[in-house]
Amino acid sequence: MQSTHLKTECRRLSLKGAISKDLDLFLDVAEVLRAGGKWLCGKCMVMHALSRGCKHDNEVVLFAINSGDVEDFIVGIRKPCQVVVDTNPRHPAGLGGKVNLLEHVFSLPIQTVKSIPPSCRLLFAQVLTGALRKVVASPGSVDNWVQLLLLPRCTLRVVRPSSRQERRSGNRKSLQCSNILRALTVWKDGSGFDDLVSSLFDSVEETGGLKGECRREEDKEMDPNIKQCLRKVRDGHFTAAVKVLCSSGVAPLGDSTLKALIDKHPVVPPPSSPSNPLAQPTLVVDGECVLKCIRSFPKGTSCGRDGLRAQHLLDAVGGEGSITSSGLLASITEVVNLWLGGSCPKVLAKFVASAPLTPLLKPDKGIRPIAVGGIWRRLVSKVVMKKVGKEMTQYLGDHQFGVGVPNGAEAVQTVQTGFSTRFMRMVP
Repeated sequence: MQSTHLKTECRRLSLKGAISKDLDLFLDVAEVLRAGGKWLCGKCMVMHALSRGCKHDNEVVLFAINSGDVEDFIVGIRKPCQVVVDTNPRHPAGLGGKVNLLEHVFSLPIQTVKSIPPSCRLLFAQVLTGALRKVVASPGSVDNWVQLLLLPRCTLRVVRPSSRQERRSGNRKSLQCSNILRALTVWKDGSGFDDLVSSLFDSVEETGGLKGECRREEDKEMDPNIKQCLRKVRDGHFTAAVKVLCSSGVAPLGDSTLKALIDKHPVVPPPSSPSNPLAQPTLVVDGECVLKCIRSFPKGTSCGRDGLRAQHLLDAVGGEGSITSSGLLASITEVVNLWLGGSCPKVLAKFVASAPLTPLLKPDKGIRPIAVGGIWRRLVSKVVMKKVGKEMTQYLGDHQFGVGVPNGAEAVQTVQTGFSTRFMRMVP
């Protein structure tokens, strides 16, 4: 904590303001201090050993056991009051309005940052924890789920520089950090969700471009494959970067591309849920399993329509956000268990379980659709496979090549191709 949250004066002030308002963060910090045998002076935000005092101009602040609780380890900052979560929120816009709002925001051309700046991670962890706890408190509330799904786009969107001065590296980073901090602060105030959503629509012109977007001419003329290659290099995926250079690129937007996608993925009605409750209890996972699955996402994993990236969760539970990691991880685990138990409103199924398609061109000019689902759905899938994967492999045995068989589909394809080639040679 000393090397991350108390390293600079700015971070000390930020932490002081945060723990003075957030009860959960206050208790998390106090627990970390107690475990490390330290106490924190609220005046100067400096940690000391329990046997030492903190000298100031007019006084010496000493550590003392008063209440016998963890709050004694933070001296000079009053313990915040417990915030009561409304478990029966009102929905002035109605159910249909919330679903339409989700559809409209997801359709906006907005990108989220690949990684949360270090100075913003603590506040994002608090905001995400609050959104998750609202869902846990009232799983049937569509409004709470919608806010959780829209949180990344509302707070972590990429800010496009509007002038030459803002395009400079240092200014661009500062501009991005300040915008994220401002959005997170507005969200945390409680009434800022509507304002942030409105700002998303205000930032998009009728043509679909972002207001104030000022890109250099060489960026506009750069080949898409080269741009994607540079992104892969920045993520450390050098093999993928070489493959991108040899790729045929993305299919052009048009009716023929859309028809090819529909032919490969025809529109069908969603599967119906069983009318009778399942005899077996639903799967329940713990925080350790969820954390391992979060860390198993490869670096640079793409986001779904909601804009949430695996790196965002890693930034929130580690580094500058690690001080709230226990509470955040517990909230993530509870929401994952809600998904496993089928507690997410069915009206949101198409937003959570669906995935947008990117039509890549094959060398023969055919279409290869690439589906990129949301991180929440992929995280739930990971924890399920981690829990029941071995059992399913044993149950299915040697009668399939899709579950628990590495490169099983590729092996089937290779055998089929070889058999077809030999058969064609045998035909006179």
